[in-house]
Amino acid sequence: MKSRLLSLVGSILLTGVAWADEPTVMVEYRDKPPYSYTKEGRPSGFLIERTIEIFRLAKVNAIYEEIPLKRILRDIQSDLSPICSPSWYKLPERELYARFSLPIHEDKPHLVLVGMHAVNKVRTIKTLRALLADPELKLGKVSGVSYGADLDALISRAAQTPIDPTVTPVLLAKMIKRQRADYMLIDQEDYEFLNQKGELDAEEMTPFEFADMPAGLKRYLMCSKRVGPDTMARLDKAILQVVRELK
Repeated sequence: MKSRLLSLVGSILLTGVAWADEPTVMVEYRDKPPYSYTKEGRPSGFLIERTIEIFRLAKVNAIYEEIPLKRILRDIQSDLSPICSPSWYKLPERELYARFSLPIHEDKPHLVLVGMHAVNKVRTIKTLRALLADPELKLGKVSGVSYGADLDALISRAAQTPIDPTVTPVLLAKMIKRQRADYMLIDQEDYEFLNQKGELDAEEMTPFEFADMPAGLKRYLMCSKRVGPDTMARLDKAILQVVRELK
């Protein structure tokens, strides 16, 4: 994954004028379309664009860099500099080392994508809990990713230990097509974006919805403790304005 650093000049163009005597926050974002990604050297995606507007309204200087997921977590945990990252779930273990903003987005419930070889079997299963409890079906998940506390807990009790390679959702779909696993979880925004060009259809994945799927979770800015309470308060005020305008 390529990491592209925007210069301070570029960040000023994105977030407005620079504010004197203000610490610059490094906004580290994942390559996770449609939420955030890099296009033509600039941050793109609806949540990174929302984040840029939040920092502009809050009058907080920011530089934007695409960073691998696990390194973002390490950087925030190490707390060596002011860092924020958009699109994270607020989990108890993360609250031990990070500050969280007000929510900037709320997901729809996850879908279950099933490989063609397992579709007939899955059609006989009525609930997500029964699917995870089936000893003949194996889940594939993206390594290092949380699906939210409720889903993570259900996954931890699955009848078969999931495979969890460090891959993109599309590559995971390819592995399911090769029958390394039988199904995967994906949020609806991811599915709709990736399937615009038929990438998931090409991997012969069929979406299923289950009535007992946990509700979609809220996503937040997750920041290192070096981002102080005053800055977080300004970001929260800007978030309220941005979210209100989206309704």
